[in-house]
Amino acid sequence: MLLICAIWGGNFVVTKLAVNHFPPILFTALRFALVAVLMLPWLRWKPGQMRNVVIAAFCMGTLHFALIIVGIAKADDVSVVAVVTQLGVPISTLMAVLLLGERVRWKRSLGIGLAFIGAVVISFDPKVMNYQVAIGLILMAVIIFSLGQITVRRIHDVHTFTMQAWVGILSAPCLLLISLMIEDRHVEQTLSASTWHWGAIIYAAVAVSLIGHGGAYYLLRRYPISIVNPGFTLAPIFGVLAGVFFLNEQLSGRVIIGSAITLLGVLIVAMREGTVADARGTPPEKVALEKGAGE
Repeated sequence: MLLICAIWGGNFVVTKLAVNHFPPILFTALRFALVAVLMLPWLRWKPGQMRNVVIAAFCMGTLHFALIIVGIAKADDVSVVAVVTQLGVPISTLMAVLLLGERVRWKRSLGIGLAFIGAVVISFDPKVMNYQVAIGLILMAVIIFSLGQITVRRIHDVHTFTMQAWVGILSAPCLLLISLMIEDRHVEQTLSASTWHWGAIIYAAVAVSLIGHGGAYYLLRRYPISIVNPGFTLAPIFGVLAGVFFLNEQLSGRVIIGSAITLLGVLIVAMREGTVADARGTPPEKVALEKGAGE
């Protein structure tokens, strides 16, 4: 979880710098084209699972990234984007309760509540409120990503790399088509890209998609969303810190306090699940599979 969150947090900075050169959606299309090429050996047709695979691929690939990449491009500070993505935790958890029947008892509810409160505290930072269009796009991306997470929970017997292959195969041409329709200067910007710009695409494809999202699919298939998503709130905190360290963005007292509250909420969720597993003498994933989110 920490590795995934660190990779995702760094991606806010890498992507912000990359879209200063590439048209945003073109950058994302190139990223998923590389994912498709790398994962092609694992591409498999899975009878009975393809409907959910396609839905998840479009939600967590094409639609999510088309919205979030434009949101990043429209926000001057990556910390704003990183902060707003924290709202995905309560949204996804609520969807998991309503659509999957996951149960969240009081201790985990407390942790999730603290994670959400931390996000709210940060969200009222005046800097955050200056980017309403970016915030709207990011919120739409978060909601669509949450629907994708719900769909992933319904997928069985599909290898993580197979899922990644389908995400790349389906997302790359769709994003390229969208880019051709609404963006320009594709050839000029591609030919003038530096080694660093291509390195950003490689980072986004290999580290963020294959390791980050591949790891996320792995966790989502073995743990209830109400367990996994609070841990993902660490990614925006890594993103805020990366923005401060690499882009010299200012870290306000409100952001520090909100981040601390979020971290406390994540810790409560993590400790609760670990306590259940220790008491049962079984790995956490078995507890999750046997009991859902009942503890």
